[in-house]
Amino acid sequence: MESTKPRSPRSTPAGCARRRVVRPAGQPVSPLGPEFAWVGAMHLAQLRIPLSAVALALLSLPPAGADEPATARFGERVDVEVVNVDVVVTNREGRPILDIGPDDFELRVDGKLVAIQYFAAPAAISGDLPLSGEPTDRAAAPETIGHHVPPVAPPAGPSTPTSLVVFVDQSALEWHTSKQIIEEIREYLLPRVDAGEQVFIAAFTDDLRILADGTSGRDEILAAIDEIEKMRGRGTRIASTRNYLERDIRTFDRYVDLEDAAGQAQVRGASPEGLRSQSASARNYLTQQINRLKHEIEQYGREELDRQQRSLDALQHFVDALSPLDGRKAVLFATAGYTSSPTAFLSALLEMKRGRRSNRSDFSGADAMDATAAELNTRFQAMLRTAQNARVAFYTIAPRTSPVMQNSAEFPSLGRHNERVPPRDIGLVEQSTSIRQIAHATGGQALYVDDGLSDRLVRVDEDGAAVYSLGFPVGPEAGHRDHQIEVLVRRPDAEARHRENFRRQSLPELTSQAVTAAAALGAAGEAFDIALELGEPKQDSARGREWILPFAVRLPLGDLALIPDDAGRSGRLLLQVALREADGDLRVSQTAPIDIRIPTADLEEALVRQWVHRAELRLPAGSHRIAVVVTDEGSGLLSTALATIEIQ
Repeated sequence: MESTKPRSPRSTPAGCARRRVVRPAGQPVSPLGPEFAWVGAMHLAQLRIPLSAVALALLSLPPAGADEPATARFGERVDVEVVNVDVVVTNREGRPILDIGPDDFELRVDGKLVAIQYFAAPAAISGDLPLSGEPTDRAAAPETIGHHVPPVAPPAGPSTPTSLVVFVDQSALEWHTSKQIIEEIREYLLPRVDAGEQVFIAAFTDDLRILADGTSGRDEILAAIDEIEKMRGRGTRIASTRNYLERDIRTFDRYVDLEDAAGQAQVRGASPEGLRSQSASARNYLTQQINRLKHEIEQYGREELDRQQRSLDALQHFVDALSPLDGRKAVLFATAGYTSSPTAFLSALLEMKRGRRSNRSDFSGADAMDATAAELNTRFQAMLRTAQNARVAFYTIAPRTSPVMQNSAEFPSLGRHNERVPPRDIGLVEQSTSIRQIAHATGGQALYVDDGLSDRLVRVDEDGAAVYSLGFPVGPEAGHRDHQIEVLVRRPDAEARHRENFRRQSLPELTSQAVTAAAALGAAGEAFDIALELGEPKQDSARGREWILPFAVRLPLGDLALIPDDAGRSGRLLLQVALREADGDLRVSQTAPIDIRIPTADLEEALVRQWVHRAELRLPAGSHRIAVVVTDEGSGLLSTALATIEIQ
């Protein structure tokens, strides 16, 4: 009889269904490119994408033999987890309500009543609320997601901790707006740091940079904020490019006047040859100008979509890093928002000036841009789901800038050839909507840059001290689809803010989150013994600016959940590596599946030894934090290990 091996108590988002990835054995090693490297059966990519960057390359080497004793352990997984829903309850004036008991809440998942099995009162009341010993009187019997648990009085738990996090997207904020936001954040953080609160800080311009990984040191926080300020907002350049294109399109009338000139020549009695020549010249000139504008609009759109995709990827990685941290994470997110239609207004305006009714210009790359825009929307929704599962509450900080009026000093009228009003700027609408959606979907708030921002930032503290936590168990039957969460409070004046969805995450997703958190924030945990050993770095003779660092990962075979089969025992591990450099740049490899097979004849000897995996990293000179995670697919357990090295 095989023993039951329970799931690790590690605090993670719900979900651990298995996904097997099969790759052919003996995959040849291809030359390492600047962005990606195929090594053995592992495909690695770094988060920062520019071609001049040095790629993170992991070179698989033959595994070493077993060498140390371990105890045998076999088992099957018990996949029951707890989903915690953080709820902020306020009155109609937005002030927190702190005297709500568990019987005052109604929790629904996918429209069905669910029993609240775990309950934690807000930290602000400095104690547990009295709990009723009787189940709540409801119209229908409560249910759980994935399996049935009888309704019982929820036990009182400690208040939910809230981590304070800052993420500034400098890639689209205009310089003056960025400067104001950073000043407000600095003034907000310093009193809290002086009181001993730990803060996480990250920023994005061209790549993700982790600038403070949970520090309460005043000097470290000031240095991190100063570094963000040095990056300067890139949105001024983006806005200038867009304004230039809009002005150019609005003044398109003078090009149309060339056609009028050809008509006037006919009135003055010009020869037929002269008329044809002048008309052809006018049409050619118009065609050239239209093609130029179309090309510049298309180039602007592609650059904007690419920037937003990289921004979302950076935010996704940072949220992954926060996921394994216990409790709720309040993230001050300075952003200009996201739009999948950065050229919609410019294209529609150009078509209007050309006298066409279509809202879509006939770009040569229109279909490719549509596909990229669809991918951006997919990534946006994926980031939101990850944030919801990570218990992240976004407090977005964005500029409240009104669109320029149609006929202002900056933008003159559309000209005598156009009687219609300019088209609606869908891009601005989408940006504004995305900011509100990020805050609303995660139970946070949308804050705006104006004279009252300082006062509104205090709401982050008020929410953190007024969070109720409602917990319920889920099983594998919940699958990997999104489940809608609804929380009602049985008081006429109460309003509840909370995340909108949860989803059980797969084991590869949890693996990626664990290694990202280890490299980015130094957060490591062990469900079984694991050791990361670094060798002596050697300079690559073919690439003088790179070094090859050998390393080994060791763990006892007896700690793995190996499944019996006709030939002996087998299992599968997932291995992933992440790297954080001295300047905060973060790189994460793809997950590599590793199959383990032990013949029956070798089983007894193998189980008292260690499994060793040897590989190499290709690194630039500098200081590096290296993290590795090994996940056992059979048990659903994972362990991370950290090491640092200075290469000079």
